[in-house]
Amino acid sequence: MLLLGLRLDNDLKLEFENNFENDLVFVENMISFMDAIKNRKYEAIVIDERNSKEEALISLITKITELQKKVVIIILGEASNWRVIAGSIKAGAYDYILKPEIPKNIVKVVEKSVKDYKGLVEKVDKTKSTGEKLIGRSKLMIDLYKVIGKVANNSAPVLVTGERGTGKTSVAKAIHQFSNVHDKPIISVNCNSYRANLLERKLFGYEKGSFEGAAFSQYGELEKAEGGILHLANIESLSLDMQSKILFLLEENRFFRLGGMEPINAFVRIIASTSVNLEELIDKGLFIDELYRKLKVLEINIPNLRDRKDDIPFIIDHYMPECNREMEKNIKGVTKMALKKLLRYDWPGNVNELKNAIKYAVAMCRGSSILIEDLPPNVIGEKVITSKEEIRALSIENLIKNEISQLKSKNKKSDYYFEIISKIEKELIKQILEITNGKKVETAEILGITRNTLRTKMNYYDLE
Repeated sequence: MLLLGLRLDNDLKLEFENNFENDLVFVENMISFMDAIKNRKYEAIVIDERNSKEEALISLITKITELQKKVVIIILGEASNWRVIAGSIKAGAYDYILKPEIPKNIVKVVEKSVKDYKGLVEKVDKTKSTGEKLIGRSKLMIDLYKVIGKVANNSAPVLVTGERGTGKTSVAKAIHQFSNVHDKPIISVNCNSYRANLLERKLFGYEKGSFEGAAFSQYGELEKAEGGILHLANIESLSLDMQSKILFLLEENRFFRLGGMEPINAFVRIIASTSVNLEELIDKGLFIDELYRKLKVLEINIPNLRDRKDDIPFIIDHYMPECNREMEKNIKGVTKMALKKLLRYDWPGNVNELKNAIKYAVAMCRGSSILIEDLPPNVIGEKVITSKEEIRALSIENLIKNEISQLKSKNKKSDYYFEIISKIEKELIKQILEITNGKKVETAEILGITRNTLRTKMNYYDLE
């Protein structure tokens, strides 16, 4: 095998020498490395990144793929950041191996990669921040980062699956960031947030006079996402009629506005996500089999948190500063006993639930480190979670406890009911306005109140 290694340790060099008889080149600096790849073609290149800056590593991989298009590139690194790993794969690396790893295993990866290597090209766009829930360095997460890099530059639909709270929207955003349409829009629509008629208007737009109140024609999210990505969250919530229209879109790259007679061309990539088993819905006649087949051309399954508990300390470290800022605290970390409790809990709500637990603990903590008694009751074991409804109820319970504790800490008499209900109502209206992009008629319909009532509440809460 013709192999070039950059900054490899002695044990790995020895393993390569024991397995390959000739044509092994090892260099220790970038000048010698660039000279080597310019003067000779190699089958494999192994690079120990050794604290290389992310941009420099990506740039190096891109340069290698320009000079040696058929070479296998293996990166050995310590960074568990999804952007580094996905970016390396997308730029052209065959694999990113997280150290420490047994030299024998690395040699096996190199041998296999030379046989079945299929490269990716294009350099990484680093201008956007996304993937806020893609945190961890477990093997399951490393594999996920690699898949993101592999599917990014592709126009085929993607189906993202995983339990609630695992970060499906973050994966959709990450694919967009690494795609060749990163400069085009990505629009995310939660199919569970709209009744069928409202969702059709939202996605496809409508023509003037197509329903009562349609005083003018309106673009839908499909047209706004032209050339980019449309993310359909909770795809299982679509009615069969809407499913057939999405299927038509995928097959024909065309759609009709509500009330429209002429088809409109659409060049948009669809990323759908779900937390349910669509095959079970197909068996019940609730989901169209052909749509499922179209969507899962590329399927990504996000691991749940209980299967990667080694990532919990990293997730805590990631969210702690944010919770400190929000609660105006300066909590340094979690005690060993509290961390043990966190690691024993199974996290049915995944990363979302863990983030809420961290926020709760920071609010309850009175010292510099989170203790067991600062954790939510269900994590400690005072209450057993048996259903999704209980999880939601517990989240609300924790929210109210947190609000009461903050009101008490201000040492003032307060109308708890008015203070807390007002806060919840304001947040509810704010989030629905975000979903509808500020459209008051749509917001009022979703909330089940009149437009005048909505306007009054928006004025009161200064949401205009």
